[in-house]
Amino acid sequence: MKLRICLAVKSTFTAIALRKSLAEDPNAQVLGEERTCPAVEKLLLSNASALAVVDTDLLAEPDAAGLITLLSQRREPTILVNARGTTLPPALANKSSIRVLTSRRPGELDIGHIQTLLIPALRTAREAWVQEGPAGRAGLSSSPSPFLSQALQAAPLAPPKRGVAELIVIGVSTGGPTLLVKMLKDLITPTIPMLIAQHMPESETAGFAKRLTEEIGHSVVEVSAGPIAQTGRIGLVQGGKDFQILRNPSGSFRLKEAKVPHNPFHPSIDHLLLTAAEAEIAVHTVILTGMGQDGAAGSLALMRRGYPVIAQRPETCAVAGMPSAAINNGAAQQVQSPAQIVESINRWFAAAKPASGGASA
Repeated sequence: MKLRICLAVKSTFTAIALRKSLAEDPNAQVLGEERTCPAVEKLLLSNASALAVVDTDLLAEPDAAGLITLLSQRREPTILVNARGTTLPPALANKSSIRVLTSRRPGELDIGHIQTLLIPALRTAREAWVQEGPAGRAGLSSSPSPFLSQALQAAPLAPPKRGVAELIVIGVSTGGPTLLVKMLKDLITPTIPMLIAQHMPESETAGFAKRLTEEIGHSVVEVSAGPIAQTGRIGLVQGGKDFQILRNPSGSFRLKEAKVPHNPFHPSIDHLLLTAAEAEIAVHTVILTGMGQDGAAGSLALMRRGYPVIAQRPETCAVAGMPSAAINNGAAQQVQSPAQIVESINRWFAAAKPASGGASA
């Protein structure tokens, strides 16, 4: 997921250090950098949805009142870099959208420590922001709990959406190939685009797509960067890489290759779902058997927007980690057996009229 950042730093030394940290993440994009309070205000107002990284030294400037007011009113994530461990303005001390990165020892410049914290803090802030969704952002109040779990607990849920799905995503890992061959034989003809994200090496997905085509009676094709599979066919996301889902101006969808640092499983199900949530795509999600927690965060983001999430019943899984994570974090509104999941997907297909809206690029 792209980290679009506005950088506001008074000191040249601090600016160099922060830019060095940001350069280490290929997803970090600095939209602009300013050194004075009035210029920072203009930068933030021009990039309202961006993450803000603000050096607290600026907040002690004589003309900082306007910037402090703007930061206190922002609902977008803000990282305050407090490398000297100084006292913050009261208006910013307990804002839910603000996280403070501070020195280990009060009063001492500790920029090296700040550098190690910056990228993880930005990722967490961005994920929390996507998770909350528009309804959650509108309802946020000043609260001392700025990040992921607390923010998710505080944010109100969007009401369930009754509209037809634009896209179905199945996330699956350990035990998936055997399960998919068995359960997808009972699918009716897909009437909306459908993607399967199976953790698998890059060399194996094309062959697995061919096997599925032979076994289940539907056309399954490997998809990577570019258009997703046309309606009536099922896309198997290429293994060994990570992708984000984007909406084209025409309303159709495409995959774009992405870098997800420190991700051991590919394709990243969370990254697919979180980027779909960020693009406001009506995704109906299924989390099947698999080790770990991939898909739990992304499915929660979609659930919070009112879209349905189904988790496989843990006792029917080869490994229950992934569906259990989606159940335990509250993302899964329904917990079903493989046969029941197929019935649910068929109902989603039956509710949709064949349309070109998401079929091709």
